[in-house]
Amino acid sequence: MKANAIMFGLSLSAGLLASAATGHADAATSQNISTHGSACKNYNAAEALDIDYLPWGVRNISAAVRSVICPIARHPVTGPAQNFYVDGSNSNGASTTCTVYAYNYNGDFLSSYSFTTNLAKYDQLAPLTSVSYWGFVSVYCLLPANGNGVLFGAFAVDS
Repeated sequence: MKANAIMFGLSLSAGLLASAATGHADAATSQNISTHGSACKNYNAAEALDIDYLPWGVRNISAAVRSVICPIARHPVTGPAQNFYVDGSNSNGASTTCTVYAYNYNGDFLSSYSFTTNLAKYDQLAPLTSVSYWGFVSVYCLLPANGNGVLFGAFAVDS
């Protein structure tokens, strides 16, 4: 009788743990992931001092347009597509141009999406038609001169 009670208790504990682990894994994969603009780096080495990092993003303080490249953290999807959003702001009539790129684990190009916006604040959808479960995604942006644009960051949408 005592052995049956112990076995029942162990079975119940194992079942609860398995259920909790499964529930947690499902919850973790259904969340969007944001990458802050301060994760961006200057695209050209000689322009490193022109890129300014802020608590709310990254901007270009040069008198000329400068480019940055940013990783986009994401949950791998089984594909073939995934959506992303790029967020930022423009001032004084400036515009920002960005391209979101997807590459597989060995560097083969999969897809890209480009846009240009002069909106004061933007939350631009960037749908990629092909991504890889084991791939990488980045965003390359041309930031306007004189601090007239801030790239806040990017979101990977987990669908």
